[in-house]
Amino acid sequence: MTETSPLLEVKNLSKRFPGVLALNNVSFDLRAGEVHSLVGENGAGKSTLLSCINGLQKPSEGQIYLSGQKTEFNNPVDAIRERLSMVHQELVLCPNLTVAENIFLGREPKRRGGLKDVVRLENDARKLLDRLRVPIDPSRKLGLLSLNEQQIVEICRALAADPKVIVFDEPSASLNDDQVTHLLQIIHDLKAQGLGIIYVSHRLKEVLDISDRITVLRDGQIVATETAENLNERRLVSLMVGRESKPGESTYSHRDLGEVVLDAQQIGNQQFQDISFSLHKGEILGIAGLLGCQREAVIRALFGAQKIDSGKLVIHGREQRFRSPHDAIENGVALMAADRKQDGLVLSMTVEDNISLPILDRIRSFGFLRRRSLTEVTREMIELLAIKVSGFAQKISQLSGGNQQKVVIGKWIARKSDIIIAEDPTRGVDVGAKFEIWRAIQSLADEGRSVILLTTELEEMMMVCDRIVVMARGRITGSFQRDEFSAEAIAHRFFV
Repeated sequence: MTETSPLLEVKNLSKRFPGVLALNNVSFDLRAGEVHSLVGENGAGKSTLLSCINGLQKPSEGQIYLSGQKTEFNNPVDAIRERLSMVHQELVLCPNLTVAENIFLGREPKRRGGLKDVVRLENDARKLLDRLRVPIDPSRKLGLLSLNEQQIVEICRALAADPKVIVFDEPSASLNDDQVTHLLQIIHDLKAQGLGIIYVSHRLKEVLDISDRITVLRDGQIVATETAENLNERRLVSLMVGRESKPGESTYSHRDLGEVVLDAQQIGNQQFQDISFSLHKGEILGIAGLLGCQREAVIRALFGAQKIDSGKLVIHGREQRFRSPHDAIENGVALMAADRKQDGLVLSMTVEDNISLPILDRIRSFGFLRRRSLTEVTREMIELLAIKVSGFAQKISQLSGGNQQKVVIGKWIARKSDIIIAEDPTRGVDVGAKFEIWRAIQSLADEGRSVILLTTELEEMMMVCDRIVVMARGRITGSFQRDEFSAEAIAHRFFV
């Protein structure tokens, strides 16, 4: 990294919302050929700062300079024209378009006469996908891809704009270890080409590995900017939360497991085959696997969102054929979906209203809501999960991504379902909040409820699970009891 004038500079920036000072006199700079990371707890102001830089929001005070020139982006399109791109934590994609169309949306190559050049479009998209070493068909509809695959398309879309500044906002949240390694290598290459890169991630080891400098935000203010070589995980956590912490603390406690509550007997459809496993009362069962292993399809079939064509699904001793998620919910099965915007929340509604959705049948009398009961449940979930809100009537869309995720978890905890499928429950959640979420999931099992867990963090899966099954290419390739857990042994079954 050379000591040159900043490629991007933010000076004394503040952003106010009604009743909230989200950013307070923030100054930040980025040089060409540098990776400068932003870290902080959910609600620290990271997303607001990125939105101001990218033109999604207007700062209340302060200035932004790009290549030494004062700039005011009215929208993200202006930023892209000036070669500033952003990979969003919340996907900004069109599910009805193809992968290639999403990557080059608004910049599609044209043939003579102005018609879209589909062949060139798909070839150019394939080149970008090959850089990430992911075998995604550019002609496939985006809506048919998993959340992990859609995240990769979002990264390709940002790279397609040939940026000189690129902002990565939690780009690895849905990627497995191999894909994270590939992504970090691409970032190293971009840095070597002279790009300036702002990187945001809750994976602190990743931040320390990739960064030249790291800036810590807390409560809308910068508390430190230091070179990565002068920091470690413990120091970063301390700066983020304002107190000393104990990284890696386990929430696991041994339990005697009860009877089988769910038994999948050779279930299959077009995406997976011969899937057999059981789930016991009070058990946390992990399903591990790489992108494309089809574990997401399995849990959606268990939740009634996909059809099971063969085999039997037995729940509480009775064979079930769920026609819809409603059938699954009525039979005590809940899904905490990883894609909170699409599957988990109604963003236009309040925190209290979102928590109430799965429990309306329990808090109504003669067709009317028992408002006191709803308030009690909402307060209990906010306290249990340490959700940062200004009030119960705050809109979900105004919360940080991590606090939105906690509301998704809270509403299904409130439902008191017997079987809970938790899909990447700490996706986009800061290090200071992960412990509360894992502790809450552990408490569900302690109460006798059963949990099926998917997460991209294998170490975290081993930290909380009683048992782990492994999937590859739509089939189960291994099963491990807790005393057999080994990251190397489990990862080996990814490739069987």
